[in-house]
Order: sequence, then C-alpha cells, then structure tokens
Amino acid sequence: MQKFKSAINQIEGIYQIKIDVPFAVKYVCVYLFNVGNKLVLIDSGLNLGNWRKKFFESLEELKIDIGEIDYCFITHIHIDHIGLVKKLKEANPNLKILMHEITYELLKWETNRANLADLKKKATEIATQMIKYGISEEQSRKVVQFFTYWPQFLIFQEPDILVQDGDIILDSLKVIWTPGHSFGHICIFDKNNKYLFSGDHILSRITPHIGNFVVNETLHEKYHDFDFSNILKYYLSSLDKIDKLNPRIIFPAHQEIIFNPHQRILEIKAHHKNRLRAILDLIKEKPLSPYQISQMHFGTDLDEINSYMALSEVLGHLLYLEDLGKVKKIEEKGIFHYTNVNETSF
Repeated sequence: MQKFKSAINQIEGIYQIKIDVPFAVKYVCVYLFNVGNKLVLIDSGLNLGNWRKKFFESLEELKIDIGEIDYCFITHIHIDHIGLVKKLKEANPNLKILMHEITYELLKWETNRANLADLKKKATEIATQMIKYGISEEQSRKVVQFFTYWPQFLIFQEPDILVQDGDIILDSLKVIWTPGHSFGHICIFDKNNKYLFSGDHILSRITPHIGNFVVNETLHEKYHDFDFSNILKYYLSSLDKIDKLNPRIIFPAHQEIIFNPHQRILEIKAHHKNRLRAILDLIKEKPLSPYQISQMHFGTDLDEINSYMALSEVLGHLLYLEDLGKVKKIEEKGIFHYTNVNETSF
C-alpha cells in the first residue's frame, strides 16, 4: 500500500486537507468550510493507498465527525476527486452528494459492467481516428487500454442533487460549469467571500490537460448543441466566465492556493495562445500530422501515456484553430495533415 503524507492548512476560515500523492501533481486537496450552519466539502479525494486513512485522521485532528458534513460537491469524474464519494456516503447517509449531470451520466455509464463493450467500442472509435492523426496501430491499442483501464477505479454513487451551470446552493454557492479538463467539470463560487473552488480547472503552476474524451450516446443526445470535439473553446470561454466573477482567492485541487486570480487566468490564456502560435509556426513550411506536431512540440522521449496526452493536447489546439479557420486539414496516404491557411498568424 502506498503511504501518503497529509497536512492541514487554514486560510480565511477554509480548511485545506492536503495529502501528498506523487502521481497526481504532487498533492490532492479537498476543502471544508461552513456556510451558515452547514458544513461543506469540496471533492471526495482518492480511494488508493492510505489516502482514506489520512483523510479521516485529518477530520479527527480537526475534531470533525464525518456525520457533521452536510454537502459534498464533486468537481469532476477523475479518480482523485470522486474516489471516496461512496465511502463518505456510507459513513454518513445524510450527506448530500452534488455533481453535474454530465459527471453523473459518465459515472453511471463507465461503472456499469454491462456497458463495458460499449465503452470499448467508443474507445476503439477514438483510437481508430487517432491512427488517421498519425499514431501506429500498436499505439492505438494502448489508447483503447487507457480509456478502458481508468474507469475500473471508479465506484458508482447516486448523487443526491444534480447541478447545472448557474445553480445556487445554500444561498451563496454558485455552480460554474467549466468544461475543458473534463466535460462535466464544475467550479464552486462562494459569492459572499468571492472564493473560487476550482478543482483542476485553474492550477497555480501548470495548465490542466485539454484533450479527447470518451462520451456515450446519452450525452450526445442531451447536449446535441455542444461541440464535443472543440473542447479548448469551452475551456477558454470558462476562464473568461470566471474572470468576470472577480474571485479574490482560488482554492485549487492541486498545487498552491492562488491569491492573484486575474493574473493567473491571464497567464493560462497566454500559455494557450503561445501554444497555438507555436503550432502554427511548425506547420508554416509544410503540412504535418498531429502526431508529428506533438513530437516536435513536446519531444520524443515521452512514455506511452504521456505521448498520447501530448497528441491529445495538440489535437485539441488544432481543432480550435480549424474552427477559427486558421488551419485546414488535408489527407495524405490515409493520414490527416494540417497546414496554415493563407500564412495566417495567431
């Protein structure tokens, strides 16, 4: 069993339970705070190693019983955010679990073993498409493994409350739908104190992965106006939406607390603008496949998972540029290549 270390910090009445997880951007953080006479938890952490033990030890140190927690918001479906949700609900049946409808639909679909064949089919469709973006058939099989492996760590828990963008909980907590790192990602904005609990949407030192996801037919039907391929567009739009709220402090799920939210948002936007410009520069002289671009941009010494993540990240930016009409896609020998349109710049 992996042994994780924990720490408790208090910032302006917010308890941050910070547990060291080397493979999850160093730390996984959850937050506890009071809204009136209700105790609210942001995210349920990780169900691996001794994370659960460290979390409950932290509650004991704070002299908080699990039965005292009234609400638990799940920012998104990833295992370091939703991992303990079922355990928490079992320990406190009165705990109200809140998540976005998209997170719920994906959790319900991915944790139902009867849907395994459908999940594999959707993953295979993505992997087959990735071959046309430049990866090998062997690499495509790894993509299928990737999309079918991680859901095995998820455990289904029926939410008590499904939330949508703009919902207000406990009179002061506003739900902000922020698709990007995950389709169902939400941030929670405390209107009274102007705190933002950002999950993985805004981090202090790195930018979250923006790429490709497996989506079932139910979500395609419910969100038929949503462009599931151009996820970067929604991520950048979500940054603007948060910036307009003018948060005073951002409490992220990893790394350091952000005391300069506007500046950090500008940095993240500049990062993506620089990446878009760098991609355009790479394809200025001749068309390249997304996989070639990813190797030139991120290097060739990546392991299989990070190699796929790099491709996924590049593809997310190419699809954004294509939507803007700044690049065009051409097919050469069965592989898609991208090139600039009219020497355009970004």
